[in-house]
Amino acid sequence: MTESVDKNLRSFVRSYVNSLVAWAIIVFFYQNPGVRDRVSDLARHLGRREDDVEKAVGHLIAKGLLKKDGVGDDAVYFYEPVPDLHKQVETFVNSLEKRELRLWVLGEVLK
Repeated sequence: MTESVDKNLRSFVRSYVNSLVAWAIIVFFYQNPGVRDRVSDLARHLGRREDDVEKAVGHLIAKGLLKKDGVGDDAVYFYEPVPDLHKQVETFVNSLEKRELRLWVLGEVLK
């Protein structure tokens, strides 16, 4: 399956989707542009533990996919990637509609 996966999608998944929580956050923010949420709110929306969300958000900020405004528990996170990165996110989210690609992504995350 790996051979048939677009190299850009493969690179995106390996760089950004390092956990199931990161996967959920990426999809959430892509589907809800303009949302600005605290870690506790994201955890509640996604049904995930705050510690896991905080770790994944930190990873996605470091990668330039999310931005942070504020400090501490009041900090809010939002989706504001550069256009090229937004296009990669769009490709990733759209690829999840195909069962084979979704299973490939799952395999990559669980490695």
